[in-house]
Amino acid sequence: MPLDVPTVSYALPDGVDPAALQSFLGERFTVVADPSAPAAFTVVDTVDRRVRAAGADLELHVARSGARLVLREHGGRAPLAADVGKARRYAIDDLPAGPLRERLAPIVEMRALLPLAQVRVDARSLRVLNADDKTVVRLTLATRAALDTGAEPVPLTPRVDVTGVLGYDGPHARVVAVLGHEAGLVDSPASLADEAIAAVGGDPEGLRTKVRVELRPRDRTDVAAVAVLDDLAGMVEVNLPGTLDDVDTEFLHDLRVAVRRSRSVLRELKGAFQEEALAVQRDRLRWIQTITGPTRDLDVQLLDWHHLVSGVPSDRLRALEPVRRLLVRHRTAAFRALKRELRGAAFREAWDSYRAFLNDLGPAKERPDAKVAIAASAGRRIRKVHRRMVAMGSAIDEVSPATDLHELRKRGKELRYLLELFGGLWSPDVVKPLVRSLKELQDVLGLHQDREVQAEHLRGLAGELAGVSGGPEALLSLGVLVERLEAEQHEARQQFGARFAAFASDDQQRTVARTFVAKRADRSDGAR
Repeated sequence: MPLDVPTVSYALPDGVDPAALQSFLGERFTVVADPSAPAAFTVVDTVDRRVRAAGADLELHVARSGARLVLREHGGRAPLAADVGKARRYAIDDLPAGPLRERLAPIVEMRALLPLAQVRVDARSLRVLNADDKTVVRLTLATRAALDTGAEPVPLTPRVDVTGVLGYDGPHARVVAVLGHEAGLVDSPASLADEAIAAVGGDPEGLRTKVRVELRPRDRTDVAAVAVLDDLAGMVEVNLPGTLDDVDTEFLHDLRVAVRRSRSVLRELKGAFQEEALAVQRDRLRWIQTITGPTRDLDVQLLDWHHLVSGVPSDRLRALEPVRRLLVRHRTAAFRALKRELRGAAFREAWDSYRAFLNDLGPAKERPDAKVAIAASAGRRIRKVHRRMVAMGSAIDEVSPATDLHELRKRGKELRYLLELFGGLWSPDVVKPLVRSLKELQDVLGLHQDREVQAEHLRGLAGELAGVSGGPEALLSLGVLVERLEAEQHEARQQFGARFAAFASDDQQRTVARTFVAKRADRSDGAR
């Protein structure tokens, strides 16, 4: 368990001579300078900055002997570190077992750790000693912190880091007080990692996965819809390079979610668009969803592999390795086909056409809901989809086919996207509980569907397994995996009743009907 060791970081003002600052400290404390040399490290995080969101920075230090990941908590906890191989990306499974992996696993989850910026630091290290010549405080004066862009380095804010030593809180507080009050230093405005990422044109907050569009209840439906669709289109575009590079499976996932949300907006607010043009664009987005599906299905199956085989006896686990190799081979082939499609003329034409569609919707007279207030049109769809889900779910019983649950899941996605994209028009006190109960229902329905697809896929491998090395032995153990998938699917079905009852309660139905009701005057005041 890491121990709390406080660290305070100050910005070094322009014109301040680090040597003079060292002399200033030497007049007040016993200060020893340690040998120091230029250092370099790479800022590592997920593209959506999950490590940063968890209150830490992750650095990769590379030397001839190997590489080392160092996690520095913003709260001053002692750093965690682990030796790793040199690689262009790290999944959690690539990290050695130990405290660093345990700390990062629930933060990173399925995302990959990627290099986001390179930093060079020229610094001097100082130690403050007590009367017994024991080190009680450590300081690092960064005389030059620069981002190596491959061309001219970009200067970053010089810094002074003051790190305490366990058991010597008093000396650390005195050094901090001297620097803050007597020397007049101010806290660093941002972490070095954030500053470095911003210096290369990146967003310190990382790649967005949520739409950021400010809507007002009386905005025209077409204006609001296009604003949301434009933001979603941007998410598709920023995730496309990462999808093609194949360094993180979640680039493809986020691309598909943005496409699926876009399709939902076009479907649920169809009255804001010209009918013929809308049909063409919905077909094009459906095609993009179709070509990305096989790779994503296999990604999910491989991401679930460790969970699936957990508890399998070691002898059977070894026998199942040909199954995993076959899944990897299928995924490689699926991604190769996807890459051709995404780089092909058909995709470029489809996407250019969709972008042009968003820029020119055509005459408003051909779009019956164009001028309707977005709160009225979105509220109407939320009520209708919710009622439809209640009716569909109420008809499901123990003997209903799996397709009924899948159809309910699809309707649930429609409702969730409406609430996520347009729910800000209503009180969060209503929207958040509704989204929460919907998500809990969707989790069960999603698990039910995923396990059915995965079991069917594994059964379909039997013919290929028979002809590969170790295949016959793997076939004998394949049933164990299928049985587990079927058991988890059955468990999800057992949980469905309780989750659906919470979602479709009488109180919730009344709340939806009361909250999202259309106003008498549902025309907007005009475009913004």
